[in-house]
Amino acid sequence: NLVTRFGVGARASIATVSGGTGYFAVTPKAPYDGSLGTAEQAAQLFEKAEARLAEIGSSKAGLLFCAIILKDIADVAAFNAVWDGWLADIAPPARACFEANLANPDLKVELIMICAVPDA
Repeated sequence: NLVTRFGVGARASIATVSGGTGYFAVTPKAPYDGSLGTAEQAAQLFEKAEARLAEIGSSKAGLLFCAIILKDIADVAAFNAVWDGWLADIAPPARACFEANLANPDLKVELIMICAVPDA
């Protein structure tokens, strides 16, 4: 099987794995709470990301690359404070951070993650 898909839906899978590499995006907990700041939404993201990583057979230590999409780039310091704490116990992955309009007005941050999946 060339591709293993997780959580297959009509529009997208929640993750895919192929050739020992996993791919997924993660958002804060739904329903999205627009009253939360970027740091609080980031904490929710990382909780979901750890669960997703485990589900596909990887971990934080297996992260290869993360694309960080912020609704407002002015929030990068708040995001980085949570990011730095989340990754304090491992060597960090490569990353890119940019500002973009997100699909839901209550979203302040979204991540695109690529990871190694050792047993894939």
